[in-house]
Amino acid sequence: MWHKLALFGGCIFLAIAVFGSIRAYSAKIKDVDLSKTTPIVLVHGTHGTANSFNGMISRITETYGKSTDKVIVLVKKDGTLEYQGTLSNKSKNPFIQVVFENNDAPIDQEAAWVATVIKDIQKKYNVTQYNAIGHSNGGLALTTYAEKLADDSAPIMEKLVVIGTPFNDLDGDDNAATTDFTDVANRTTELQQYIDDSTNLDAKLQVLSIAGDLDNNAVSDGVVPVQSALSSRLIFAGNVANYSEEVVTGANAQHSDLHENTTVDGIVADFIY
Repeated sequence: MWHKLALFGGCIFLAIAVFGSIRAYSAKIKDVDLSKTTPIVLVHGTHGTANSFNGMISRITETYGKSTDKVIVLVKKDGTLEYQGTLSNKSKNPFIQVVFENNDAPIDQEAAWVATVIKDIQKKYNVTQYNAIGHSNGGLALTTYAEKLADDSAPIMEKLVVIGTPFNDLDGDDNAATTDFTDVANRTTELQQYIDDSTNLDAKLQVLSIAGDLDNNAVSDGVVPVQSALSSRLIFAGNVANYSEEVVTGANAQHSDLHENTTVDGIVADFIY
């Protein structure tokens, strides 16, 4: 009988210890309250990694001094999340970098993962609003999320920056070499879908689209045609509170270098802050 009581008492003690640690962990998570600041969510392009935005984050943090701290949210292939790094109540406009373990997934899948991350940072950090930056297909994932998956219960995307994002795909035949256009040479099915869904966008959203132009001839950044990147105007202009564009030229405007370009840093910082 005594052994049974001792065992029972030990179970109670273990349960209290485990429950207490869970409560302590939950309290620690809830102590991180970002509701009074605006985090910056970053989404890399195809084949991107945790290194994709590291340089930009460091340069903007050091140069402009309006953000502190960063955390990486790794989205595993099964959709589960792993947080790397820590934030605190003292974090100011922290960077939250979304990294896909499967970095070559379809855009709709990436958008669904973005939705999972946004809901999770709302729960963990009490995020109420945020700004977002997407490079290449990361811009497509964020746009797809904004048009199709964001709902009234989610934190508000206040500002969106898309960098070298191929809204009208990559074919030069579909994209004329000009920045002065009211329509692209030929609308792809994907672009038309973005246009059709654009009425779902938050009317208060502010959007900046950055295109790269290697030779200052309105052709491309070496991968994405300038007109494809700027076809964002057909999606956002007139459907959001503010839409603006920037074209960055020169050798450092190559597609994979756009988020390593200090000119782009300045344009992004001026917009998000």
